[in-house]
Amino acid sequence: MRITVQFSTLFRALSGVEQEVLDVAEGTTIDQLSRILVQKYENLPLKNQKTYFIINGQIVTRDQVLAEGDQVHILQLLTGG
Repeated sequence: MRITVQFSTLFRALSGVEQEVLDVAEGTTIDQLSRILVQKYENLPLKNQKTYFIINGQIVTRDQVLAEGDQVHILQLLTGG
């Protein structure tokens, strides 16, 4: 099935792409997607607790199963002073 992954500013800078259209297997979870992306873009900090995955406008957990046509936005909460 085909999904679209959109990277936030930090992940865009690390991956060198703004978005990626991927074909993934039925039943793929966010956790599995993050592993696929880390294999492709080794420097992405997707295991960070401040990394959020948003599917079609809803924040989801790593066990969320993806569906055909999902728009997955990945962002990281940045803090500092």
